[in-house]
Amino acid sequence: MSVTASDYQSLKLQIKWLEEIVAELKKDNEEKAKIIAEQAKLIEELKVKLAKYDNPHTPSSAQKYKKNSESKNSSKKRGAPKGHRGATRPTPEPDRVVEVTADQCDQCGSTNLEECGVEKQVIEEIPPPPKIEVIQFNRHKYKCQDCEQKFTAKDEECPQKGRF
Repeated sequence: MSVTASDYQSLKLQIKWLEEIVAELKKDNEEKAKIIAEQAKLIEELKVKLAKYDNPHTPSSAQKYKKNSESKNSSKKRGAPKGHRGATRPTPEPDRVVEVTADQCDQCGSTNLEECGVEKQVIEEIPPPPKIEVIQFNRHKYKCQDCEQKFTAKDEECPQKGRF
């Protein structure tokens, strides 16, 4: 089998391209190996720190975390005793009722529908607090040309003293 000059050049270019890819992969592999080594070192350091608090001789007050151990009263159920009256807030009466209906099926679009019941959902809208109105009164000062008395203009809504 004979190889033409153009095929030879093409193969040569492919080999060069593949060698570049191999070099990039080797470099990437080395970087990842360094990261793995650093993480392994960090894991060992953390294991040593954890061993200080995870041994039978460490008092519970010095432990950084609590083990998932069963409590002393594990046979006793948690929560309120049977017959205990609930402490939830009663649902208030609605101020308005909105009927939410459908004219067609959500999935197929059919209008042949049969009502099967009503699900009530009460939403309590909490209105935002009212905006505080801040009013600036520009009270002009005057001087009487006749009696030379100086005074400041007055307004009914503007308090003479204070800010409120």
